[in-house]
Amino acid sequence: MSIGVTSLKARREFEMADKIDLSEFGLGITVPFIATDSECFRPPGWPPPKDWVWVRDKFGKAVSRYGDQIVDLTPWTTKTSKFNFGDGPKIRSTSPVIDPANADLLRRLVAWRGWGPRPVRAVQSLMSLGAMYRGLIQVCSQSGILASDLSRYPAVIDKVAEALPPGTYHEAIAEFDRAWGARDFLGFELLNKEAIARLRARAPAYEPEQTEYIPPRIWTHIVERVAACIKDYTENQGAIEACFAFCISAHQRNRPENNRARAPFKFKRGVVRQFPDYDLLGPFEMTAERFGIRELIERWVGDIGYKQKLGIKGLSKYLSIVQYAGIIDIVAFTLMRRDEAASVRWNCLIWHEDPVFGRIPLIQGETTKTDPDNNALWITSPSIEPTIGVLQSVAKMRLSGAGLWRDGDNPILLTNAIEPWIRTKMKLKKENNNMGRPRALSDVVKKDFPLLFDHRQLTITEEDLKIARAVCPTLNRERYQVGKPWIPAWHQFRRTGAVNMFASGEISDSSMQLQMKHLTRAQPLYYGRGNTALHLNNEVRVTLVNAQYEAMARELVAMRTDRFVSPYGDKHKARLLAPANNGEPVNLINEADAKHYEKVYREHRIGGRLTALGACMKNGPCDGDCVSSVGGCAGGDGKDACNHALFDRTRAPANQKRLDRVRLHLAQITPNTPRYDQLLQEIRGLENYFVCINRAI
Repeated sequence: MSIGVTSLKARREFEMADKIDLSEFGLGITVPFIATDSECFRPPGWPPPKDWVWVRDKFGKAVSRYGDQIVDLTPWTTKTSKFNFGDGPKIRSTSPVIDPANADLLRRLVAWRGWGPRPVRAVQSLMSLGAMYRGLIQVCSQSGILASDLSRYPAVIDKVAEALPPGTYHEAIAEFDRAWGARDFLGFELLNKEAIARLRARAPAYEPEQTEYIPPRIWTHIVERVAACIKDYTENQGAIEACFAFCISAHQRNRPENNRARAPFKFKRGVVRQFPDYDLLGPFEMTAERFGIRELIERWVGDIGYKQKLGIKGLSKYLSIVQYAGIIDIVAFTLMRRDEAASVRWNCLIWHEDPVFGRIPLIQGETTKTDPDNNALWITSPSIEPTIGVLQSVAKMRLSGAGLWRDGDNPILLTNAIEPWIRTKMKLKKENNNMGRPRALSDVVKKDFPLLFDHRQLTITEEDLKIARAVCPTLNRERYQVGKPWIPAWHQFRRTGAVNMFASGEISDSSMQLQMKHLTRAQPLYYGRGNTALHLNNEVRVTLVNAQYEAMARELVAMRTDRFVSPYGDKHKARLLAPANNGEPVNLINEADAKHYEKVYREHRIGGRLTALGACMKNGPCDGDCVSSVGGCAGGDGKDACNHALFDRTRAPANQKRLDRVRLHLAQITPNTPRYDQLLQEIRGLENYFVCINRAI
């Protein structure tokens, strides 16, 4: 079939696309002069007709039509933005050259990402995604095939792999997967699942500067201090709110903006004066003592005595510390970015009833990169609930004190310090009181709120550095050294959380909560199941998938050492690892290259996933999860241990605790019941695990 002739299959796909409900379409880019009833806002049909004006300027002039060679988006942004579909005259030597049939497919992809369901929200995002698709379609055009037939041509898929920029390769894979999911909207299939897997397996070697991984000890200190800050506020919330309301009332009565001498909290300790229309209440420390919160405030901000000249500003500083603790808690347990966490609103916490996992906490917010979405959802830990409650308390106080609180509104939770006693040039107008972009976390730790963390606990140890470099080989050796403080950054929590989900064999253990380096059971599993109807944040899913590959690659390297043993001996273990070495038995003494293992794991040439006992090397589906129940893996059911199981010696302490816990639980269960038999099987499996690792010593 020539590329200029539409196949019967393609015609059927186009006819199906014509039946699409256009009410689901609409321009995602915010343009002040483009209203919802504008011709540019929604295509009149699908695919759009060639004469559809999809770009008009502020004067109403038609700038670009759907069938044009170049779409000019300049009127909608601050800089020249033109996208070339490649089916017109070659303008310059670098201009793309694409045949008309493929160029029409490219137009439809661009229209879908800009005007279709869940469209991009920025011109540059649309331009970047268009260029990503254009690279693929240009290869198809040069190869003489339609992009909609690409899945049938493995050799052309390999050419696409070579043409994609290494720095955005994985983002392209995620985008092509999105297009596959939207094939009914598009009216054609760009790449099927098998083709996407082939493309993923040919990912080029690329070493960008990796985001730092926070060592578990330091991560634990950070989240424990944040939890302590939230707990302190929760336990004293009534007194804090009462004190704040009293201070607001005092300022409203005194009206010190007209005469600074009337400021209610400015005289030396013990001096209290009353006048007919205002009161002087002495230094703020006296009021804080009266409400029982002075010690609390000073625990987090330092001395608020009148000699330190902090006074009532210490109350505002304390509220800001609590807000920053809340942001840290959110980013640590959702994998949101800094700006995304700072934009969450009053009603951001949603509980979803899942038939498998039960009540799942979700944070609703706005994405800020690549594919902005006002209703994206992030799975989080139940421990986030008190944090949201604390942030709601602070927000309501501050907004009420400024006369901005309205019952039933859904305001942004994080606000500036807009109390009447805060006078600064940086203070925003009341109608724009949200915090905006939070300060760099390094500044928060060192300058703004030095008491939030114990700086001795942030000092890097040899073990910290060893772990950080194992996860991030490109770690800056000059900045991160033993004895130096760890320099935290907001984006580190995203990578650290993703890696931690897959760096522990206990990721399916429902008992994991805040302690150590674990998040929650539901997060990786829920993202892995898809749940597309929930609009789960797609970039987090991509981050988790890549973190899974990285974590498994590092563990595959460790599996070659004597840390992992097989219940059937070293020769059997060598056979399990042989697929990673072109079918040859693996030398268990030499160290392997983690990048090599990551590549073969991505290509599904070797199986592997972490379990509570060590690892499961089965390259395919498994009847059990090897974590919630390990009896079958280790022969606790009376059968032989699983052929695919490897036991990790370093997990002995954790498994001893597990064994003790199961034994305690068994003693409370009625014998000869299904639950009793299940626990007994678990105990036998764990006992077999210990027999095996002790025999191998």
